[in-house]
Amino acid sequence: MTGAARFDGGFVGEILAEPGGEHLLTCWSCGTCAATCLVRRFDPAFNPRLLLRRAGLGLREQVLSSAEIWQCSACDACYPRCPQQIHISDVIRAIRNIAIREGYAPPGPHAEVDPQRCSGCAVCTRACPYGAIDRVVTFIDDQERTIARVDPNLCQHCGICVAACPSGAMSLETVNDRELVTRMGAGGWLERPGMLQGGADAPRILAFVCQWSIHADSEWAALDALQSDGLRIVRLPCSGRVDPAMVLLALTQGADGVLVVGCAEGECHYLRGTYLGRGKVLLLNEMMQQLGLASERIAFAQSGALDRRVLPRLVDQMRADLVRLAHEPAAAAV
Repeated sequence: MTGAARFDGGFVGEILAEPGGEHLLTCWSCGTCAATCLVRRFDPAFNPRLLLRRAGLGLREQVLSSAEIWQCSACDACYPRCPQQIHISDVIRAIRNIAIREGYAPPGPHAEVDPQRCSGCAVCTRACPYGAIDRVVTFIDDQERTIARVDPNLCQHCGICVAACPSGAMSLETVNDRELVTRMGAGGWLERPGMLQGGADAPRILAFVCQWSIHADSEWAALDALQSDGLRIVRLPCSGRVDPAMVLLALTQGADGVLVVGCAEGECHYLRGTYLGRGKVLLLNEMMQQLGLASERIAFAQSGALDRRVLPRLVDQMRADLVRLAHEPAAAAV
């Protein structure tokens, strides 16, 4: 097939007719979106400017078969900076809709439901930022039941549903609970008592950090270098993925404090993950107070796109708070 034969003049018209795709040709191809996009830090091959350019040229097969059309999470961080005020995510969603109708499927894992464990409570349905989970009636062991069902075309594998599920029926290969617990306790980190238990001279802190909240590879490298017996950093795809059970596990197994770090308001890669993560920590704080324990042992913080080296400052602040708590009755171990 020649290069010219790969152009499809009707493809542009299909995108323009799709809801959200009407601004395809409005794009100046200036690259502002690409310079802003968080996804590019993890995958330099993702370039929304080039994607829209190829679509505008009618390169149907090249566009619809690319992994890039599934990677945009609609965080819209690029929108305020776009000189044409285009919601790039809407245009990409329109292209994705065409791909779905033509039988293309997203690459990589998506959340899955264990039908035997699912109670059909719909907690995951309400938690999912993308409306990727609904409920269906099916027969299991000859009994009619209502269970959750995940649409892989909509799932952005943030893991929020996994942490939300009260019955443990949701799973996601890349961020499963067993893997996270392994990262938390690697090298026996969770087996050593902290300062509040009288087993260390300085506080031991576990930090759950959203992978999108720290924006430079050099910063991540510096954070990795900070890890020690006094600090363990566990990356999450989203602060909304944090599981309260894991926070409590850390506090009972040697951590003096748990810090959860998410994106700044309006910058969450998964739309409302920051809101969900902060809400979980607030509930845990309230529970700690009701138990007569120091709520300061669990903290939530945010890191914005313009923040630099914010995590070391947050850790230092928590260390100071924990040293103070070590001399107060409320600091009793969980």
